[in-house]
Amino acid sequence: MKRKVPPAAARTVRILAELMAMVGLLLAVDQLWGGQNGFTHWQPNPYWVPVLVMAIVYGSWPGFTAAVLATLVWLATNDVSRTDTDYFTKVFDVSLLPMLWYTSAVIIGEVTDVRLRRIRRLELVRDIGSRNRDRIADAFQGLAQNNRVLQLGIATEQRTVSQALALAARLAHATGWERQSILRSMVTMACHSDNFTCYRLQAGRAWPVMFGDGCNGDRVPLLPALVNVLQERRAIIHAANALDRPLLADVGLVAVPILAPDEARLEGILVLHHMPFECLGPHLEAELIALAVWLRDFVADQSMLADFAVLLEKSS
Repeated sequence: MKRKVPPAAARTVRILAELMAMVGLLLAVDQLWGGQNGFTHWQPNPYWVPVLVMAIVYGSWPGFTAAVLATLVWLATNDVSRTDTDYFTKVFDVSLLPMLWYTSAVIIGEVTDVRLRRIRRLELVRDIGSRNRDRIADAFQGLAQNNRVLQLGIATEQRTVSQALALAARLAHATGWERQSILRSMVTMACHSDNFTCYRLQAGRAWPVMFGDGCNGDRVPLLPALVNVLQERRAIIHAANALDRPLLADVGLVAVPILAPDEARLEGILVLHHMPFECLGPHLEAELIALAVWLRDFVADQSMLADFAVLLEKSS
């Protein structure tokens, strides 16, 4: 197992490699194609490049290191005032560039260090903000889930006969979205679940016309295989029957046929995507059959398919 290199060590190695490559390239250019005199007659001197690059990109210490290395190469290769007998003039000519390099490396490097520290501080603030945002999102999702569970519990708790009759009485006079809201409440009350979709048969396919509050609301038609089986059987299909489970795979737990008044044809389908499994039984089936009668007029309403006109045109 390879040992992981610390980020600080990797950064140091990268800086040294880049510095050696730049200085080595300049030295090779001077020795092979230049005058082998440390670019004495070049203005500005090319050895400024590694000093400025290191100071601007990495900070004061890399810039200072570049200045030291450039100075060593400069002292080893320059021919400043070799024939000049004035010692002080020669010292000044030799030391002028290194002094400028050190000064520039420190000044520019400190500015870079301040900028890098500010960037690291902003990145830390960003990371803290991202963590806080994720925590708030998780908390909000948990609260939304708890709220849905509480609403579902309120909607599916034991209801009196008078409450069910009140909903049925309102349904007779309701229209549009109020009617759909009442039907959603009735389905939720009977099935102990708000994760359902009601479909209407149109152009040989089952199109969704009503979604429960806990449903993701995918506006796609129902699988043709399930529709064909319901047209043939005209009976409830549920996952409690092992033979029906392949038909309900990736669809839900229960599929309820909504039949015409003469029960000669299939008008629509109610699919329960999720519900307490213990609720499946003869009592639930009787309630679902009664619900199918209430939903019959709803799925026959052409206006409820207005949002799916484009899909219907494509399918026809």
